[in-house]
This record gives sequence, C-alpha cells and structure tokens, in this order.
Amino acid sequence: MEEVVIVGGMRTPIGDFNGSLKGFKATDLGVIALKGALAKVGMEPSQLEEVIAGHVYQAGCKGNPARQVAMGAGCPVETVAATINQQCPSSMRATEMIAQEIMLGKIQCGAAIGIESMTNVPYLLLKARGGYRMGNDTLYDSLLYDALVDAFYNYHVGITAENLAEMYNISREEQDEYSAESHRRAVKAIQEGIFKEEIVPVEIVTKKATTIFDTDEHPRSDATLENLAKLRPAFKKDGTVTAGNASSLYDGASALIMMSKTKAQELGINPLARIVATASASVDPKVMGIGVVPAVERVLKLANMSKEDIELWEINEAFAAQFLACNRELNLDLDKVNVNGSGISLGHPVGMTGARLILTLIRELHRQKKQFGCASLCAGGGPAMAVIVEAL
Repeated sequence: MEEVVIVGGMRTPIGDFNGSLKGFKATDLGVIALKGALAKVGMEPSQLEEVIAGHVYQAGCKGNPARQVAMGAGCPVETVAATINQQCPSSMRATEMIAQEIMLGKIQCGAAIGIESMTNVPYLLLKARGGYRMGNDTLYDSLLYDALVDAFYNYHVGITAENLAEMYNISREEQDEYSAESHRRAVKAIQEGIFKEEIVPVEIVTKKATTIFDTDEHPRSDATLENLAKLRPAFKKDGTVTAGNASSLYDGASALIMMSKTKAQELGINPLARIVATASASVDPKVMGIGVVPAVERVLKLANMSKEDIELWEINEAFAAQFLACNRELNLDLDKVNVNGSGISLGHPVGMTGARLILTLIRELHRQKKQFGCASLCAGGGPAMAVIVEAL
C-alpha cells in the first residue's frame, strides 16, 4: 500500500463564541484554511482529487459543506467532496478517510479539513413540518440538541465529566490547577509566536474598518487558580466542573494537505510528517471522555509501539476532569502533553479540533526536533479516535 504523508496544513485562529469570527459561516472559515494550506505548500486547488470535511453542526449550512469549501477554494468540479460527522473527532476521521483513499491507490492527493461555527448554529422547530393546529411548541437550540446534550442519557456532556470526576476522585482544585496551567502554556506559546507557522490570518471587514484577526482569542493570562476557584459549578449543584475548567463554544477551521509519498517525491515536495497509524475505540456515553484511553492503546498496538516511543502528545481538553481521568489510566508525563495548551485554553470548535491537533502536533515535533507524536480526542456518545504521526 501507498505510504501517506502530510505535506502541509494551516488553520484559522480560534474565535470565541460571538467573537471575532461571528460573521463567518463554517464553510467560509474552511475556505480560508484550505486556501492557506495550499498556498503554504505551493499547490494549486486543481491538484486536489478529494476533500473530506469534519463538521458537527451542519444544520443551516446547506448541502455537503465539504463541497462548498472545495469549490470556494478554487477546486474544479471534478474534485470529489464529502462531509463526515463523528462529533469531536470528525476532522480526525476525515484525515483517516483521506489517508485510506491514498493507501488504497484511489487518489494521490487530497485534503482533510475541520470546520465549525458554533456561533452560527441555528435553533430548531422539530414539529413544524406538519403545521400547527393550535398551542405552543418548543424551540430547540441545535447546539444542545445535536451534540452537547447526550443522545442516549439526555443530559449535558458536562455531566459525563462530572461522572469521571467522581469515578476517579478528581477534585475541583485539581481541575482548576490543570486549567490554569493550560492557559499559562497557551498564553506563553502566543507570546513566543509558536502558532504563527500554522495560522492563516483572517481579514474582517466591517463598515467602520478592516482588521486582521491572527491570534487565538480565548487564552487568558488572568485564568489563575484564584480566579478559577470563584466560579460556580456549571452542570451539577454540588459538582466540580465549571465554565473555567471546561472547554466552551468556539469558531474555527483547519486543513491538512495529504498525498502519497510517491506523489510528494514526484512534485518535489518535502513532507512534514507521515501517518503511522490511526485507531478508534468506543466507551459508554456516560463516561465518553475516557474513550481516549482505549483509542490510544489501540493505535499504539497497531503501530507496534509503546507509550515510551511517543515524544509528544496532543490530547484534547474537552474538560479538565476528562483529561485528568484519562491520565489516571495513561500516566503520561505532563511535560510532553499539550505543551502549548489545548481545548480549555486555545478552544475547541468541535469539527475543527481533530485536524487542528494533528497540525499543532506536527509543528511542535519539528520545533523540538522530535520524531513521534500521538493526538487523540474523545467524542460525545463514546467513539474516540487517536493517530500517531512521524515528523519527517
């Protein structure tokens, strides 16, 4: 089978909910990221044979958002496009799907993208199709209905983090300490310009002015342990999960350009990394966050590697309790995990994150001159994913 390499990638800065990117649809953000990734590699859109997008909140976005992004970025009508929804790992799954197409020899070059505008997710009238004879109806928030409220237990996914905190005896203070450290790392990374290589600036045009948005919006230097301790529990009266030790709502997009090693050599492109292995694993939805553990164990087995072979980790922080529960099992060296922050600090635009983790991981492997890295994230409903890459 063909060896699969990642030759480039870019992402937008991550915007807060109703923040700087509120005027952009998810597909708009995808176009910006894909154009930026192609420009970074020096490729034409016509060279892409397929584009697969991870996208969770597709309601109101018109048909097949991946096709809209491909066409918007200048790809010809012959470029195939598909959109995948696996909740949070959606764009990691898109990455796996493009890799599989290349491995099987069905395509030589493609793009995996992750897109999300949580700001612009619509409300739903689920019974309006048949009309109303009389009375009231419920207006559902698609943000909750289509992802944040678990489809099986009918409670907010924040409760799944509370479940893990109880199972693993994770204190509020431990969660807040971890969250403060996530923000500290993200703020430091921004100050040092670490993300500049992976961010494509976004031009924001208003009636008053044109501005350039080029920095992740959420990391806060004032996210101290003292300030985090003042926040009330968000999901349970006597709970430990708060708005400060959980990821929130965000907007953003990421794109990875992938091809066979043979094609990269033919085009004279030096790859950034190769895909070593990908894996999925699933757990009970009520403890969905722990799905990272079997996913990581499975991807290591498929790669014939051990944890000790992995030099850097990107494990998404949906909730501090979720990450800490996973690390109770994995026992990873925190100096090698999320070294520049993650979901709690940088943000977690759900469809974007899978590809963003891979991109950030590859860039950091190169920066530190390391070889192997693993990225993983959990998913609402239980099915997590993990991928191992080798920096080239």
